[in-house]
Amino acid sequence: MTATARTPADGRPPTGPDGYAGQALRGLTYLGRLFDLGPRFPGAAREAVETLFAGWGHRTSREIDEPRAARGQAPFEFSLVLHEPDPEVRIFLRPLASEGPTTAADSWEQGWRALRALEEQGAATLTRADGLRDLFRPRSDRAAFGLCIAATVRPTGITGVKAYFDTMAAGVDDNRRIVGEAMERLGHGTAWHWLRDNDPAGVAHLIPAFLALDLADSPQARIKFYTTVQERSGAEVGSRLDRLSPTARRTAAALLDSLSADGPAALTAPGTRPTLCWNLTDDGRERPDDATLYLPFHRYTPAGDEALERLRTYVPPAHLRRLAAFLTHSAPDDAPGPAPNPFHWAATKLHRPAPAPLTLYAPAAVVDRASRAVG
Repeated sequence: MTATARTPADGRPPTGPDGYAGQALRGLTYLGRLFDLGPRFPGAAREAVETLFAGWGHRTSREIDEPRAARGQAPFEFSLVLHEPDPEVRIFLRPLASEGPTTAADSWEQGWRALRALEEQGAATLTRADGLRDLFRPRSDRAAFGLCIAATVRPTGITGVKAYFDTMAAGVDDNRRIVGEAMERLGHGTAWHWLRDNDPAGVAHLIPAFLALDLADSPQARIKFYTTVQERSGAEVGSRLDRLSPTARRTAAALLDSLSADGPAALTAPGTRPTLCWNLTDDGRERPDDATLYLPFHRYTPAGDEALERLRTYVPPAHLRRLAAFLTHSAPDDAPGPAPNPFHWAATKLHRPAPAPLTLYAPAAVVDRASRAVG
């Protein structure tokens, strides 16, 4: 699979070292080397970046009036799905305009150009996504982001492409109707009614504002949408998940106990809330067939050494040694005390007879610091 790279009007290559694309390429290359994914991985990473960042990868800032906490953050992040023997290396991004501030409509147009390129390469099937275009086209000044994309990079190329649609595309007051209509079109109307009956609080607060599609021609291709965990105790979270299955309840309780320094008591603290994502495939026509719990891992366990210790329950020893190296590489030079936990989120699927692999999420700046530390 070979991507045809688009260059901006001034002729700068999209993977130049100073832009977001260069930063993404450094990060992917570093993670491939960290986990010894082989000599073909750097080339696959370059092709992936040239496709995903085409038209805007030369940019070095968002040029928007961001909230103070988000200023200077790159519009992408990395994640590691810690399978054995090799993890999956993923990138998630919001496409930007070629220049100037980026609107939701800009990200929508840039994102669809990237998706069409991925379709031409055989890396994505857009039939289901095309059927939702009219629903999720940004048409409100309250639209959140337009379109985001995620993909797995393997030595053989891009796979596992996902489109993240903006449920605020028509405004805040219309998001539940849009999600419901999307579920009906995708053949999951019955499951949507199950969710409205069994998770009314989640359906009432569809934040983060994502409806995601796996862009694959497979009965296991997922539909995912996201809700905020407002519950303030482990028992309340368990009660919510018990409606899916006792397995989901037990898995969520174990994750909270394992990855939070304060256990379920962390749910009472102010700040970023966990996220619960409902997953549906062709097996989930009547009700969701799985759910994923995302914990704000850095907030719940700020210290890097403690984070590594808590990960032992979930991470194979060989992967844990590589994560320890990442912790060392990514530590800020000027930070007082021990290195901080480099992962801002941790997640796992809940309704599985055997434990699902953990996924860890790292900000672009943290991975870039690690890549620069090793040269």
